[in-house]
Amino acid sequence: MDKKNATKSINLLEQTALLLAPSGTVLDLACGKGRNGLALQAEGFQVHYIDRDPPALDHIAQLAPNSEIICADLESDLPYQLTKLAFDAILVFRYLHRPLMPQIIAALKPGGYIVYQTFNHQQATIGRPKNPNFLLNDNELLDIFKDFAVIHFFEGFCEIEQAYIAQIIAKKPE
Repeated sequence: MDKKNATKSINLLEQTALLLAPSGTVLDLACGKGRNGLALQAEGFQVHYIDRDPPALDHIAQLAPNSEIICADLESDLPYQLTKLAFDAILVFRYLHRPLMPQIIAALKPGGYIVYQTFNHQQATIGRPKNPNFLLNDNELLDIFKDFAVIHFFEGFCEIEQAYIAQIIAKKPE
């Protein structure tokens, strides 16, 4: 794919389900109540959930009792744990902690997919978040995943989200 901006955002979960075999292992990173992971789990994927919020993880445990659920502070506990695991896909929605990026890449199996969507810097002009630590710069996802084969990339205003976002689906080299 030409690494130019797509003309619109897409439903990343639908595209992920098309790319992966249903037996694939998926990590829903900073999962909150697990909306994205639960959707893929309903399609037959084996999903692991990581978040720091015990009540949110309890919600997932009630809906998907056989899931692998890890309660961890992503900004202090996770790098050690994450690099011991390997996934066919990693989902990250509405979360950004730049020091974690090398561990995310390392936790993907060769040929695995990153599915990432979060706010870009333009979001600060219309709402939260405003802290630049939580906002992507232009083309930052392309820079982080520069060695990956980009399947989809979008940066701009998303009507559905009513937010400025960046999203990428990219395949790690085999």
